[in-house]
Amino acid sequence: MPVQITPPAGPANATLELENIPALKREVRALAEQRGAVILAHNYQVPEVQDVAHYVGDSLGLSRQAAEAGGDVIAFCGVHFMAETASILCPEKTVLLPDL
Repeated sequence: MPVQITPPAGPANATLELENIPALKREVRALAEQRGAVILAHNYQVPEVQDVAHYVGDSLGLSRQAAEAGGDVIAFCGVHFMAETASILCPEKTVLLPDL
């Protein structure tokens, strides 16, 4: 059953300042660790997403990483079919597909 997560409130047209990126990366990694999550990013994602991911690769490589990854949660930064594949390969894990 899909889980709907509401993003934090903020201005719809907010811009990301370069000086804030390192702190945001640390925060994302800390939250992932606290929640037992592994972040997987497809190689077409922007560098800022790739930099915070635990694993970066193509569709097949990320599917393999999803199956082997520890943790209870997979945050899959890619397209729907990749997250669906991870969900099939890892039915015991919660697979999230962020809206980037």
